[in-house]
Amino acid sequence: MSLYSFKIIDLSDEINVSFKIRKKVFCEEQRISEEIEFDNLDHLCEHFLIYKKGEAIGTARVRKKEDHLFKIERVAVLVEYRKLKVGSLLINEIINYYLKKNKKISIMLHSQVAVEDFYKSLNFTPYGDRFLEDGILHIAMRHLN
Repeated sequence: MSLYSFKIIDLSDEINVSFKIRKKVFCEEQRISEEIEFDNLDHLCEHFLIYKKGEAIGTARVRKKEDHLFKIERVAVLVEYRKLKVGSLLINEIINYYLKKNKKISIMLHSQVAVEDFYKSLNFTPYGDRFLEDGILHIAMRHLN
């Protein structure tokens, strides 16, 4: 059995597990307001969790922006797992999931500038100008399929 497992979740009880991780990472660690973090868009998204030995340790959501454009959002990994490639595993699973559905789609995200190199290592490239989201500098990035 693999050390990590990946799961697509719905808006049932498991969504609260995702919300708990997001609250810890974004609201508590980064001091992002809950009003911004929980933006009433979750019902429009597909949600993902990554587990280690049955414990949820990371999450992300993906929102369809246009017919063939999907945006990865709210990527959060618990601090004790951040240097263990968990985020890479999560993002790669999400990318593979969508590309298996349709190889002609585009995937993008808004990266915090502090982790821009992380996304570059996963074949994302920045475009446009940097901008502020809740006081944190971000850059738009697209995945190069």
